[in-house]
Amino acid sequence: MDMTVHRESLLKPLQAVSGVVEKKQTLPILSNVLLTVKDNQLFLTGTDTEVALVGCVSVAACRSGTTTVFARKLFDICRTVPEGATLRLTVEGNYLVVRSGESSFKLNTLAADEFPDLEVIEYPVKFTLKQSQLKSLFSRTYFAMGLQDVRHYLNGTFLDISQNTIKSVAADGHRLALTTIHDERIGEGVEARVILPRKSVLELIRLLSGDADGDVTVCIAESRFQVTTSDFIFTSKLINAQYPDYNRLIPQGTTVAEGEREAIKQALTRASILCNEKFRGVRVGLEPGMLRITANNSDQEQADDAVSLAYEGTKMEIGFNVAYLLDVVSAISAKTIRCIFTDPNNGVLIEATEGDHCLYVVMPMRL
Repeated sequence: MDMTVHRESLLKPLQAVSGVVEKKQTLPILSNVLLTVKDNQLFLTGTDTEVALVGCVSVAACRSGTTTVFARKLFDICRTVPEGATLRLTVEGNYLVVRSGESSFKLNTLAADEFPDLEVIEYPVKFTLKQSQLKSLFSRTYFAMGLQDVRHYLNGTFLDISQNTIKSVAADGHRLALTTIHDERIGEGVEARVILPRKSVLELIRLLSGDADGDVTVCIAESRFQVTTSDFIFTSKLINAQYPDYNRLIPQGTTVAEGEREAIKQALTRASILCNEKFRGVRVGLEPGMLRITANNSDQEQADDAVSLAYEGTKMEIGFNVAYLLDVVSAISAKTIRCIFTDPNNGVLIEATEGDHCLYVVMPMRL
């Protein structure tokens, strides 16, 4: 293998692939990136056996070939050479030699045939979306995913696809996030219900561009999920489990309060400064025309704040984890939000008053 490539062309896909590669591996090969040169194209592949990412860049190839090299070291070399530099990568014996100007680096390689490869399968479900749509679908729900929960189906995002609609659902037992997109290109007859693992969701948020109008092709099989753009192919295994009926977790309250999202966010942020660092609890008090937020900690310090609110019901006080509330008001982009309460012992339903097709449920906590 012998090729020449511009630093900037190589840096972006190498950085993306390096993010998929696990930093601490029991198998040395999994810390490596697979480099394949073919038809003046360099394909870079990283995997942890659960997730795989393939990036592509055009090169001036003198000789085709394939090898693997430690991903982080190659990325650091590419990152630290001067901007505008040209890199020449050559396999010499058991080493990959990287040359740029007066700089030269000699890296150990491992045989390419040892590199794990996800088997090629058929994907019965296929449709196309904009990158910004798919990114928004995940970025507005990801924070509610479980983290190392024994109920492993909560450690990911559930995608419920039917009738030209995708619903993205994440829950961890204390909160639930649901967002919806509708697009005729999905197809009326396309149906799938899958759980995408936490790592895969976070990687896709990182990889997808929220501003780009470029399309992504989504392919789904029984055990696999694949996203293809003009820059990369991302493949992930799915969580094999039955997701609970999320509709049953949405409270059907009748007590409604509406307020300015940014004002509520700022009041919660100020109150969080003096809340208990471990439990992160705040008291949210409703009274006609007003939302009052109170926090205190073990040092007997206290914060009190208030925000004007469109509310005409009776007085009510509920305890919440302030971090959960802040996640929600940060995810919503609308100017005003609607909070629907049942009673102090049940969760609050929070949604945008207009525009955003998303809703959130936050369960109360005892203070």
